[in-house]
Amino acid sequence: MKTTRKWQTAPRSMHFSFCIICLQCSSAMNGFAQAPGSTTAVPATPPSLSTNNGDFWTQDELTGDWGGYREWLKDHGVSMGLDWVTQGFENFRGGLNTGTAVASTADLSITFDTEKMGGWQGGEFHVDLEDHAGPDPSQDLVGDVQKFTNLNYTPFLQVAELWVQQTAFNNTLRIKLGKVDANTEFSVIDNGLPFLNSSAQDSPTIIMFPTFPDDMPGANVFFTPNDTFYASFGAYYATRGDRFLDITGAPQAAQLTEDAMFFIGETGLKWKRLCSLQEDGNIRLGFWGDTGTFPSLGGGRKEGTHGIYAIADQTLWKPTPQEDETRGLRLFMEYAQSPGDVSIVDRHIGGGLTWTGFFAGRPKDIMGISPQYVHLSDGAALPKSYELAVEGFYQYQITGWASIQPDLQYIRHPAGQYPDALVGTLQLEVHF
Repeated sequence: MKTTRKWQTAPRSMHFSFCIICLQCSSAMNGFAQAPGSTTAVPATPPSLSTNNGDFWTQDELTGDWGGYREWLKDHGVSMGLDWVTQGFENFRGGLNTGTAVASTADLSITFDTEKMGGWQGGEFHVDLEDHAGPDPSQDLVGDVQKFTNLNYTPFLQVAELWVQQTAFNNTLRIKLGKVDANTEFSVIDNGLPFLNSSAQDSPTIIMFPTFPDDMPGANVFFTPNDTFYASFGAYYATRGDRFLDITGAPQAAQLTEDAMFFIGETGLKWKRLCSLQEDGNIRLGFWGDTGTFPSLGGGRKEGTHGIYAIADQTLWKPTPQEDETRGLRLFMEYAQSPGDVSIVDRHIGGGLTWTGFFAGRPKDIMGISPQYVHLSDGAALPKSYELAVEGFYQYQITGWASIQPDLQYIRHPAGQYPDALVGTLQLEVHF
């Protein structure tokens, strides 16, 4: 018999202190700023800067433009952002346990444009500090292999990304080195981003993907000779023992092997209009491999594993033909597979539809529905051969800087062995 449990988050003092410190720093910018290369304070209102912060409810960030300094910093090569996402979950039935849980993540990011700062053309430096609190709700409530939310790990604090990037040859070549979230560059499902289920972000067949919660050191090369075609390759040191820039917690434990390299290559096409397709879209084809030693589902150990994936995004309709029109109906489809001797998921088929601005008076609201099917490896010898998750949501834009998103998912055969689950999520996202 299933029990009802109340899951509590980890202590939040560090988490809220992190946000408060960043807010205090942003407020302090109204008093002074330092010009690049100077030793004296810049006047509180630099010449030509507007002191109008805009309307509080429609501006893009809660803290506004800091009296003009946010835009001034950006013009001088420094872009800053602080985002906070919190999710409350309730499993109404089935899965491992009925009950509730709460998790949240704060991200402080700073990007330096070296050309604006000092004339180093095509350079960029980026750092991202990530603070995650709360339990893994899939592990505690549902037991699903697809992870019904992308905030799916135990508490940690880490420098999630720290990389330098250089473009060359008229931006046709781009090289990125450092600790990188691979899912920002590879297997990106543009029209799947508003969904919460992790399968709409990246395929669960890519079992060693160096993305949340465990970005990894790597080298990436991107070739984009024109606006339509691209090719890219990445190599990452994906190992359970690597604690590079981890501060607290153990995000690296998401990796399964020691001393392994993860390789990924992707090519594809992007278009504004293509043949009979009158709206923007893209198609991506990828291959990945991992050199680690894995426990085999049939017993013993296996050297290395690999897989393939294909992704398609397409805008089906927009109310106006303008390229910057955000309202419209959009589609995504994905397929991926990997050998069933290592991964419990050997085949994945998914897709979804989103409608931005369904109501003309609410042009930034998004609604969507997505089915995600995974076939479970015969080697796992589970009672059921598949898991199916169907998700529906409505993202309500409260202000220019905050949104709230109720989400409901029905999960058939979680992990191929647990009763069907019905789980609801309420997400609040704030941009500071």
